[in-house]
Amino acid sequence: MKQILFLMIFLCLAVTAQAQSNRTTEVQKDRYGHVTGRSETITRKDGTQQTVYKDAYGHVIGRSTTRVDSRGRSTTTYKDQYGHTTGSSTSRPTRNGSETTYKDRYGHTTGTSKTQTDSRKTTTTYKDRYGHVTGTSTQR
Repeated sequence: MKQILFLMIFLCLAVTAQAQSNRTTEVQKDRYGHVTGRSETITRKDGTQQTVYKDAYGHVIGRSTTRVDSRGRSTTTYKDQYGHTTGSSTSRPTRNGSETTYKDRYGHTTGTSKTQTDSRKTTTTYKDRYGHVTGTSTQR
């Protein structure tokens, strides 16, 4: 009986650890370092990522779905809290991160971002369509 109980506890812990490894949290900050929001991403077995975006107060303000093609490029569709498409983005891998172009729902470029990864964290710098830095985010 003790062996069965131990096995059940071990399996529950293993499933919990596996589920947590598929979930990441990110904090967005403006160029002055103030927290402007948070996001939580769940990666499914097929590689599709579902992200929920929250404002600085924890209210859901949108969602996104990301799919990756065979060349490593990813396409993301963004929706508001009501489910209406608000824009899209396309990312391509670089040597130590990725570069992304953002478009509005009409297909006009609204900005870019560059992500760099080191051994401890991932930092993304966001720029508007004119190339001015608008903010950063850090993922640990």
